[in-house]
Amino acid sequence: MNRTEIWGPAADKLLIVGLTGGIASGKTEVADELARLGARVIDADEITRQVTLPGMSVYKALIEAFGRGIIDENGTINRLALSRIVFEDDKKRKLLNSIIHPEIFKTISREINTYARDLQIQDVPGIVVDAALIVDVGISGIFDLIILVTADEDVRLSRMLDKRGMSGEEGRARIESQVPEAKRLESADIVIDNNGDIEQLRSIVAEVWEELRLKSRQLHP
Repeated sequence: MNRTEIWGPAADKLLIVGLTGGIASGKTEVADELARLGARVIDADEITRQVTLPGMSVYKALIEAFGRGIIDENGTINRLALSRIVFEDDKKRKLLNSIIHPEIFKTISREINTYARDLQIQDVPGIVVDAALIVDVGISGIFDLIILVTADEDVRLSRMLDKRGMSGEEGRARIESQVPEAKRLESADIVIDNNGDIEQLRSIVAEVWEELRLKSRQLHP
């Protein structure tokens, strides 16, 4: 499939960038900084929350597949409970992905095309899709560029311990459940090293944003 078949009319109007990174790499901080600098960022995690709200078809399908034990006291999907069910079970994880990914992609495509349709002369003709599993699910090729946020494993483990309350064993298990970092690096066009502090990260992201702005206007003047 060519890009127009994947993204529709937006493919010819925008630089479509995928932003990815393993757990605790700092991908969210990069996405937030890009948005602060003026990038239009689509958060796949937020879209996941939207498509799994009560009353949505995905919500109903998840309950049918995994039982009412994944619902919390407010009637919403307990994502932690669901992740525990599928974490070490490839078959269940593939079932989960088959239920939620088509709707997530449909929503992302709709948002991309809305931005392209409403694009003004002063707007940057580029958009960033923030999604953790771009490489994991093998869709790197549908983007014009892939930005990878990376950090050493010991740094990521420390962050998981400090910010998420995970044990070292839990953290390593989460890292090992994702694709190897070497595979992410093979797919990356731009690599953001996030082993430093937040100020260093912001400086790097500012340079990346300038590169994206220039490239998007060169391709879509």
